[in-house]
Amino acid sequence: MKALNSIILSVLFATVAMVSCKKEKPLNLTTPPPGLGGDPVDIVNNPIDKWIYDSLTVPYNISVKYKFEPWEVAIDRTLIPPDTSKIIPQLSAINNICWQPYTDQTGSKTFVAKYSPKNFVLVGSWQYDYNGTITLGQAEGGSKISLFGLNFFSRLKKDSAIVKQGVHTIHHEFAHILHQNVMYPADYKSITGGYTATWFNTTDAAARKLGFITAYSMAGPDEDFVEMIAVLLTEGPGGYATMLKDAGAATSVGYLAIKAKEAKVVNYFKTIWGIDFYALQTKTRAAFVGFLQ
Repeated sequence: MKALNSIILSVLFATVAMVSCKKEKPLNLTTPPPGLGGDPVDIVNNPIDKWIYDSLTVPYNISVKYKFEPWEVAIDRTLIPPDTSKIIPQLSAINNICWQPYTDQTGSKTFVAKYSPKNFVLVGSWQYDYNGTITLGQAEGGSKISLFGLNFFSRLKKDSAIVKQGVHTIHHEFAHILHQNVMYPADYKSITGGYTATWFNTTDAAARKLGFITAYSMAGPDEDFVEMIAVLLTEGPGGYATMLKDAGAATSVGYLAIKAKEAKVVNYFKTIWGIDFYALQTKTRAAFVGFLQ
């Protein structure tokens, strides 16, 4: 009986061992779950995907990611995907107020298609940074732009500041791509000193007295240059003139510095890109006003 029990136990242990060693088919951990970045682009059944394809991918070779993909954003920030009802309105603002003026001014879609970032990542919330500032958008290597705060978008006139904020960000980042392809004149950097990493401790009005169109312009010469472009385009002549009042009298140091930077921007666009900047400014401002409801 003892021998029989030993045999039975041996068989049981062998069975358990066989079951324990059975290999399961490995899980595919590289494919995101549906709805979290794993859904393929569907231009047939998904109206958002079709709009993006027709309005951005075909004319400008731009792709847009709006479904949550954690590896596309900072993993140490709390961020949420965009409200899908905001996607086409926000992208329409970019098309109408950013790309179309360049297309009209240059006479074709080629300029935007060549120099625009090819990948957009849309995020519903703002990105709050550790120094107390908020990131509205960021460019990576001239090929990708992340745009934050989509869930706050509105094209109503009473919310015009929100529309302006979004297109300002795109003009800012697009200008970075332009100067990364062809650098602006080196003497631009010597128009004003006082660049600082703690620009956020200065108000816009105070920055203008020092010769910077916005406080963020003080972050460095590159930021200064592209902020001049973004402000001139989105504010138009009227809004820009109002900002200049903060700089002081027409003979003040701040006023003269900002006007010198404006002249550098206008000349850069003319000599490098063959673009009449003031005509582009007029078209951009008209597009902004016309977009609001």
